[in-house]
Amino acid sequence: MLSLFSTNSNTAGFRLQYMEVLNWGTFHDRIFRIHPKGNNSLLTGANASGKSTFIDALLTLMVPAKKDRFYNQSSGVDKKGDRTEETYVCGNYGSIQKEGELSSTLQMLRDKNSAYSIILASFSNTEDKHITIFQLRWFSNGNLKRAYGMAHAPLEIAVDFAEFDDKFAWKRRLEKIYNTNKPRKIVEFFEGPTTYAQRIADLFGMRSVKALSLFNQVVGVKVLEDLDEFIRTNMLEELDAESRFMHLKESFLTLMDAKVNIEKAREQIAQLQPIDQFATDLQSIQTSLKKLQHEKEVGVYWFAKKNVDLSEIALEKCQENLKALEEALQGLKRQEAELKIRETNLMVQIKSDQVGNQIEQLKTEIEKLIFTRDQKKRKLSLYNELVASLGLNLDPGPESYKDNRDKANVGKETLEKEELESSEKLRLAKNGVDLVKEKITAANTTIEELRKNNNNISGRVAEIRDEILAHIGASKDELPFIGELIKVKEEESIWEHATEKLLHNFALRLIVPEKYYSRVNAYVNKTDLKGRITYQRYRGFTSLASLDQGKEASNELIHKLEFKADSQYSEWLADIISKQYNYACVENLEVFETFEEKAITPEGLIKFAKGKHEKDDRIHISRRANFVLGWDNKEKIKHLLADIKILQEKEITINKEIERLSLELNGLKQRRDSYIKLLDVFTDYEDIHWQALAVSIQEKEDQKLALEKANDKVKELQRQLDEVQQKLKVISESEIETNNRARFKQEAKIEEIDKERKGSFQIINHLGEVNTHDFENQYPELCEVTLDDIKKVEVRFQKNTSEAINKLEQEKTSKEYNLRLKINAFKRPSEEITEKFKDWRSDVSELPDASNLEFVREYQIYLKQLVDDNLPKFERKFDQYLQETITNKIGDFRMFFEGWSDEIKSSIQHLNDSLRGINFKSNPATYIQMVVPHKISEDVKVFRSLLNAAIPNTREIEASVDGRKNHFFNHIEPLIEKLSVEEWRKKVTDVRSWFSYKAEEFYKETGEKAKTYESMGQLSGGEKAQLTYTILGSAIAYQFGLTKEGLQPNSFRFIAIDEAFKAQDEDKSRYLINLCKQLHLQLLVVTPSDNIHIVENDISFVHYVERKEDKYSWLYNMPIEQFREQKALLVD
Repeated sequence: MLSLFSTNSNTAGFRLQYMEVLNWGTFHDRIFRIHPKGNNSLLTGANASGKSTFIDALLTLMVPAKKDRFYNQSSGVDKKGDRTEETYVCGNYGSIQKEGELSSTLQMLRDKNSAYSIILASFSNTEDKHITIFQLRWFSNGNLKRAYGMAHAPLEIAVDFAEFDDKFAWKRRLEKIYNTNKPRKIVEFFEGPTTYAQRIADLFGMRSVKALSLFNQVVGVKVLEDLDEFIRTNMLEELDAESRFMHLKESFLTLMDAKVNIEKAREQIAQLQPIDQFATDLQSIQTSLKKLQHEKEVGVYWFAKKNVDLSEIALEKCQENLKALEEALQGLKRQEAELKIRETNLMVQIKSDQVGNQIEQLKTEIEKLIFTRDQKKRKLSLYNELVASLGLNLDPGPESYKDNRDKANVGKETLEKEELESSEKLRLAKNGVDLVKEKITAANTTIEELRKNNNNISGRVAEIRDEILAHIGASKDELPFIGELIKVKEEESIWEHATEKLLHNFALRLIVPEKYYSRVNAYVNKTDLKGRITYQRYRGFTSLASLDQGKEASNELIHKLEFKADSQYSEWLADIISKQYNYACVENLEVFETFEEKAITPEGLIKFAKGKHEKDDRIHISRRANFVLGWDNKEKIKHLLADIKILQEKEITINKEIERLSLELNGLKQRRDSYIKLLDVFTDYEDIHWQALAVSIQEKEDQKLALEKANDKVKELQRQLDEVQQKLKVISESEIETNNRARFKQEAKIEEIDKERKGSFQIINHLGEVNTHDFENQYPELCEVTLDDIKKVEVRFQKNTSEAINKLEQEKTSKEYNLRLKINAFKRPSEEITEKFKDWRSDVSELPDASNLEFVREYQIYLKQLVDDNLPKFERKFDQYLQETITNKIGDFRMFFEGWSDEIKSSIQHLNDSLRGINFKSNPATYIQMVVPHKISEDVKVFRSLLNAAIPNTREIEASVDGRKNHFFNHIEPLIEKLSVEEWRKKVTDVRSWFSYKAEEFYKETGEKAKTYESMGQLSGGEKAQLTYTILGSAIAYQFGLTKEGLQPNSFRFIAIDEAFKAQDEDKSRYLINLCKQLHLQLLVVTPSDNIHIVENDISFVHYVERKEDKYSWLYNMPIEQFREQKALLVD
């Protein structure tokens, strides 16, 4: 067992030889020194003489970190701001209230502009090693500056810092004297208190920098109130669990970055696959279109060639048919000539008879009259149809006929006017429905944009923002619209319409932070934005809200607004609103009129500066769908959907009106045309008056019948003539006419076939020789076509081909539209995707826009690269990081805590070894031992359970392909996420809190337990003090390295105690002194003169402090013998 008392000399370790101060507190304008020469000494003097000021200089040297020390400990409290390094350097010694002034003025010994302070302490050990620590302070531009140093030699202020200046000439002198041409540096300088403190701990053999904090506690030692907390804080090392976790988290973040890259690659692949499919489909469609276009062109040639071949065969056959018809015609004409001769002869015989001649004349007249009558009848029928449709008189007489014409003229003019009016209504209705459709399309587009963004700003200005973001690689949170960060509070909703009108243009400004300002300028300047953008430069903002509190009136606009809490721009925007838009919100016009400027009513009446008033109730301004404030657009989308529903209902109504107007217009046109026809065709009443002709016909029929009854000869000749005429009629009107028609038809057919043949020849000559072999193989059924069907077949073929082409063109257009949508979604993804994958935009920025589909191949190449290269590479990296994290990092992390736990137990064992050498009580002799039972909280149980679960079972994770991944996501990721909550992490990763700490007292003779100390509250004042000193002594032994084998010569053996004996009985005070003896500690006791007798026999030197002129402190050094001789004089 190592012993505290393994040295033979009470002078072992580093001990204070001397300490000097210049210009520290009330120690002014000269060097003051104590020189205990490694021995115990006493710092004494009257109250307020400067004892604590001197001890605070020692604390400043030994405990450089402000958080680990506090001044003026003898007072029992740390009066914040009462004593500071600045007050000590300036030499504050009191305050005075001058006559006529309400406040007091600080009194200082030294002017801040020229004040400086130097303090140092020199230590040495029995091996003649010297360590001098020193600090210098001065002011520069009103700010306190500090310099920290250490020398491996004795330094003195008078010798080594004789001429102080703030240009560091003193430092260069030290470097030249002690470090130039030396094998190692004698004097070291430090950048700050941290490295200075670490160097002190290293050179003095301390366990850690925590020993310096313990030195501070010893100076103002008080009775411990919480034993458990003291042991945990001062006697056990706090290992850096935070950096261990950060190292693990760094690996985790690396792994998560790899995971994010995998997820991003998979998401990009998922979005690119439909793009690739669309591109492949379009390529196939394009191939099919080219094939169909080619077949259509070949078809023109093939049908022309086929038509020529079939026409030549048909022409030959037609010529034969025509020849046969001409021969038949000649025979018929011969028969016709013979019958005409016979007819002539019979007619001559009949005409030679006078009665017969009269009959023939009557027949001729009757035929003419019948023809004229029938014409008029047909015309009357048409007339009646027209007038019936127009509601006029049927079968009119002369007067009615004239009345119908008059009414027709009036009706035509009326209908022409009505037609013009109806046409105009129809035009306006069609324009109206087009406008409604445009509004529906615009609203749908706006909704689509709003659903991609959590704001109320859409349209071209939002697109311009997206284009800027894509170019500079920023996020929407970094370049927000002002309107995205402001909204009217729900409880102030009556001001929403008015606020929207007032702030509309301001809300559409883009905020551009300084780091993107130049790039945004460059892009906006060189780019045709095809729209308008306004942006505001943001150079950072320091809130002066605390200085401006109470300046805004309660009815100002800013109090009606809410600002987005998680935005870096919120305070800046609030400042702008409060300064530039500090409008008074008033609901009463009388109050409104009392404001000279800047007031607003809920109805939107705004009073600007310089007497300008405005109220804008235009529909597009007042509609909620056009509101732009706020970061939640659900309400705006709801209103837009409502608008769309109203517009769709309006579209249906207008379409019904268009249908009605179209029918009405057609009816008007038909009636107008009927009036025009009535007026143009029926101009004379006699054109329809047939009744007079009917009377004449009947009279002549009666005359003809009377003549025929009177002449039988004529009747026989007439019968023969009728027979001949009948045969002649059959030949002339039937057979010859039939032959003529057949011949004309055949000639027309020959002409038609020849015309088609010549047209086909022209097509063939124009197209040149075309190979139709593949075409005939593709369409063998066409080869059976006949001349009669060829035109129909060609038309059908070209129609089917054109329809197929049109269908493919439509399919192509549709796929190109969908492809553009997919590309736009890929190039400008949703906010959810850009939030998750920050570099998405930069990844795809070089890919072509949706307007350049001819370059879609680049997306297919990018997809192939993702599938073949990037994703496998990311997955390999992920597996590599996963293997490393699971195999090494998690195990190391757990070993750290297990090691810390073992170290705590080992440290307590070492402390207990030390405590065995300290007599706690003397009759009978006892000693103290620390016990550390586990005290596991529920949070620590959860942490340890998660940590143990994170350690993999190799056999289990190797049993499946995704074993490692599943283990990571099920066990490691939950552990990291839980530890990422700082408050919880601090609570569970301090292994010192896994144990409770208490003291047990044992008899030295028997080793039997005498008592257990769990709480200081159950002890008397004396017991508390004695246990406090014992625990403190063991802490000193542990932290100062007094139990480290081989380090005793380099251990630190000096402590100072400020007014330790105040309110303590002498027995407990002597126990403290004897404890220091057992630990071989050099002791600097600070106590008022009335307690000197307690330590008088245990000290070698006395340092006496007195106050002069009520502002200067003076220090006298003397051996104890000299002090005893002059004690009465000094104390008096």
